[in-house]
Amino acid sequence: MSFDGILLSRLAKEFEPLISGRISKITEYGNTDFIFTIRANKINYNLMLSFSSEFSRIHLTKKSYDSTQNPKSFTMFIRKQIEGYFIESINVYNNDRVIYFTLAGFNEMQDFNKKYLICEIMGRYSNMILCNEDFKIIEALKHDGVGEFNRTILPNAKYEFPINNKLNPLDYSSSMLMEIINERKLNSPKDYMNTFNGISLNIAYPIFEEDNPALAFCNYLKLDNKPCIFINFKGKQDFYFHPLNNKEYQEFDSISALLDEYYYKADMQAKVKLKTNDLLSFVHKQINKNTKKIIKLNEEKQQALELEQVKLYGELLLSKTNIKEKKKEEIVFNYYTGKEIAIPLDPRYTILENSNRYFKKYQKMKNSIKYIDEQINHSNDEIEYFKTIEYQLSNCTINEALEIQDELINQKYLFRNEIKNKKKTKIKPLAYILENGTIISLGKNNLQNEELTHKISKPNDLWFHVKNAPGSHVVIHKDNDYTEEEIRTASMLAAYYSTLKDSSSIAVDYTKIRNIKKIPGKRACFVTYTHQKTIYIDIDEKYIENLKVKK
Repeated sequence: MSFDGILLSRLAKEFEPLISGRISKITEYGNTDFIFTIRANKINYNLMLSFSSEFSRIHLTKKSYDSTQNPKSFTMFIRKQIEGYFIESINVYNNDRVIYFTLAGFNEMQDFNKKYLICEIMGRYSNMILCNEDFKIIEALKHDGVGEFNRTILPNAKYEFPINNKLNPLDYSSSMLMEIINERKLNSPKDYMNTFNGISLNIAYPIFEEDNPALAFCNYLKLDNKPCIFINFKGKQDFYFHPLNNKEYQEFDSISALLDEYYYKADMQAKVKLKTNDLLSFVHKQINKNTKKIIKLNEEKQQALELEQVKLYGELLLSKTNIKEKKKEEIVFNYYTGKEIAIPLDPRYTILENSNRYFKKYQKMKNSIKYIDEQINHSNDEIEYFKTIEYQLSNCTINEALEIQDELINQKYLFRNEIKNKKKTKIKPLAYILENGTIISLGKNNLQNEELTHKISKPNDLWFHVKNAPGSHVVIHKDNDYTEEEIRTASMLAAYYSTLKDSSSIAVDYTKIRNIKKIPGKRACFVTYTHQKTIYIDIDEKYIENLKVKK
């Protein structure tokens, strides 16, 4: 995995500002994720610790997460044990994927003591373990009788670090490493991984593209490049503390910033999927269903457009009503073209009866065209609606996803007894506050958009929306005298929270709230507007990240 010992050792250096800091708050996010708020040097740092099988990691974070409303007993116990404790030191064990915090503080009896918080970042074996100063286990997130590395992870058991026979490459100089490599005849990436601790394929594989793999290995350990996201040798997106190829890659100022960006969206989507019974899959099914329905309706419409031919058959058969014989076909002179044509008949009926049947079919087809058009328009509206939902689910928190779920329940697409989450949640639209005190709000889903535009905002507030694409409603809560900074910021937010986020020079319309009208026959989230102006904006993500969120 990318999160190897070498990466963790470098990441631990980014945690140095936390040393001497105080653990002021522990918040639970899901079953295996926690954020420790650490107060150090008059600054609050948020440390993300995830022990999930798929997204295990540790890093500083600036992202916002939805906390668990009813924390588990483990979280309550950890809070009681170490909230208020100070961090004395942070260490990585033997260049492995184990980082432990030495904590010092006063217990309930006001006795000064030390504790160790051990974080094992090992994929499905990830765990958080709290020990006393003798490394006796106080509690662990995941209990295991005789688990990985033949250890017992249970309260009151003696904690043992994972032990293997590998060497820590950071303990040796380059010349010593070269001697070890030559003595042991390391000739493949697997040999390097089996010999040295904390080495993943991300470093063991690329060195064999160099003329001297051993020298390349020593040089890789010393590189001090910026961490980046890139496409690895398997053709998949990956990350490391430096690019392992010469292709395109995205650099970050720190490993924490990289991990924060890399994992946030994927982790959030996985939790939303679990919490909402894979709502995104339901939305995709609705889009596909309506797309197929439109194809079928267009085929029916094409058939219905042949109604003039059906009417012609009925008219021409009236010239043969004197024939009483029942046939499968009748040759009739077409006085419009001056040629004879063969008209199919139902042999169960007379010529006159067949003529009447053709007229009835003509009338039915004529009426059906209007109905088909209505159905096509309805299906197009459904696709537009669910594509908006699809976008909103791709960039939402768990609480926002639950709001979307409630919206679909209210629209009768889902039923309350089909889902696990019966408790309704409601959160306010996201709001930013600028340095001059101006508040800019935006809706992250249809319910928030409707609430913001039609209920919260005042007639003279300025409303923004990306042009001709799904996105958030953005509102500047101010009567007039809008500054250039306010308009550009609101426009940038409207562009950022839209499906055009990755484009450049994005067109954003803005107008007064009083010019916003609901579209008759459509859902309240769809609006029409007049007297708008258009601004073309490029997104500055760092500027948006630094905006102050109104609590």
